[in-house]
Amino acid sequence: MGAAPLAAQSKKAPAKLLLPTDQPDEHHLKLMWYSPVPPIDRTTFRLQVKGLIEKPAALELARLQAYPQETQQPRMKCVQCWSARATWSGFRFGHLLETAQPLKKAKAVRIDCADKWYEYFTLEELMSPRVMFVLGMAGQTLPDNHGGPLRLIDPARYGYKSAKLITSITFVEQGKGSMACDIGPYYSPDGTILAGYDTPLDIAGGKWKRKIAGGEITEY
Repeated sequence: MGAAPLAAQSKKAPAKLLLPTDQPDEHHLKLMWYSPVPPIDRTTFRLQVKGLIEKPAALELARLQAYPQETQQPRMKCVQCWSARATWSGFRFGHLLETAQPLKKAKAVRIDCADKWYEYFTLEELMSPRVMFVLGMAGQTLPDNHGGPLRLIDPARYGYKSAKLITSITFVEQGKGSMACDIGPYYSPDGTILAGYDTPLDIAGGKWKRKIAGGEITEY
């Protein structure tokens, strides 16, 4: 049998991209991305921990999974006026602090993501007992389309602060807000959930509207 034409040999299947959707998935969550990117290769993934610290590190998944793991079921609230509750598992920021040993002048971190999104948090904000660096979802490994292999969950802030596809954490002297502030006037640097209304997509088929007081939603 003769060789296939060169053009046919050179064709490759299009790379899979993580794309946003307006339709809730099986977890009743909509998927948001800053820019379409392929999933992260978990075999080569390394979380870069750098900046104003004593011990810079490139942490593979096995190292992150070795930290004490916890599970929580917070409600994630989107600035677009919907929310859903899911089960997340992962580790607390304090374990990264022990690994990195930040200098005294380090008061905040910058979190960078594979899709070019970034966020800033103070060390105090990340030490909240409700903030989690997530490796798992619904009892399984955190899927690509929910920000795997590593993302953040902060249920007291709008979803855009819960950075996905995290690739690096840089310790800095002070925070500089959020990339979201460059996108629209309805975003705020700290992302605190404000009083207003919410439509939980996991209750009553997403047809129930509820008034909220602000902060983490714990009433339902």
